[in-house]
Amino acid sequence: MEHVNPTRQELVRLRRRTALAESLVDIIKQDLEALMRTLFELVKELQASRESLFASLGEAYISFIESEMVVGSKAIERTSLLVLPLDYDIREGVEVGVLGLEFPSLDLEWSVPEAPRFNLMDTPVKLDAASLKIQVGLGYIVQLAEIEASIRELLDVIALKKRQLARLEHRILPQLEKSITYVELILEETERQDSIRVRVLQRKRKERSEKS
Repeated sequence: MEHVNPTRQELVRLRRRTALAESLVDIIKQDLEALMRTLFELVKELQASRESLFASLGEAYISFIESEMVVGSKAIERTSLLVLPLDYDIREGVEVGVLGLEFPSLDLEWSVPEAPRFNLMDTPVKLDAASLKIQVGLGYIVQLAEIEASIRELLDVIALKKRQLARLEHRILPQLEKSITYVELILEETERQDSIRVRVLQRKRKERSEKS
């Protein structure tokens, strides 16, 4: 407590700092609640997207196997060598979310081919269905990447907020409370000593007046 000046002005300053720290604690707790709600929502979205991805790829695999059963694996292999590859692009951006945080945004854009990729006269319909399901699956993969990046961003901010809260609750506020108690004790002791001096002076004055 050597750095604490035990005066009434210092006591007022310490109490103001304590009130400010307590208000910051309330704000950080509210921020954490909002962040945790958003985190739980993203986790639900992540699970839903993952299930949709598995379902889409599973359907694509079944359609592909059915195509092989119809025309044979050799025909499917020849088709894969002749068919034009899919062309796509992923646009990166940002979206403002909870507490003004910037979350990554990923948009999957397909280049629409001028002609059909498969000749339906030579290839089974199920092969085209498998290709479409894979495209849908790629969309879910991009969506998962976006959600996971947002979750990482949230977790970093939540960890920072928790460190700030712990510092306020376990270091700054206890130190302020100790300083306030120290200053109050010193001021009380000073007032007590001043009161004793006043009484002593009054008694001496009374004794001098009685002698005179």
